Amino acid sequence: MICSGAAALSLLTGCGPEKNLDRLAETRFVGDTIPVQESWNITLGIDDNGESRLLLKAGHLSEFRDEDSTTRHLDGGITAVLFGENANSSTTLSARRGIIHDNGDLEAFDDVVITTADSTTLRTSYIKRTAATATLWTDRFVTIEQQAETIRGYGLQSDDRLNNYTILDASGEAELQP
Repeated sequence: MICSGAAALSLLTGCGPEKNLDRLAETRFVGDTIPVQESWNITLGIDDNGESRLLLKAGHLSEFRDEDSTTRHLDGGITAVLFGENANSSTTLSARRGIIHDNGDLEAFDDVVITTADSTTLRTSYIKRTAATATLWTDRFVTIEQQAETIRGYGLQSDDRLNNYTILDASGEAELQP
């Protein structure tokens, strides 16, 4: 028997009506170690009742979910603008990688640099910003540089503008004015 290509194709694909199969994707294996979704070169805005609180840019985002929460892991370099009251840009944070939690808290890791509007600069290897209170915290070594002084130490608690901070174990240098 000799069949043409079109006839053989119709025999293989069938001639009946298309069946509508309501199937969900198998996702039980996704979540803890495999991301639910990924994005590259992202810009993410977080707001509170319509007012901007954080504008974040990252090279790569991986979203992980478990039964209780969703976390967004950022890498490829991150930059976050932290907005103060009335959506004024007051602080910029940069780091190599970070994590955003469901509640808007941000953890930043590796070469963290925070610069405020008045040119105060904080350097550390890890910092956590709590969204609800707009505060910064770390238990790692920090360096804070201002116009005429440099303060170093371990551990920091601060508002996110670095106006009111406490270094738990501090040392430093300052230029004294006559």
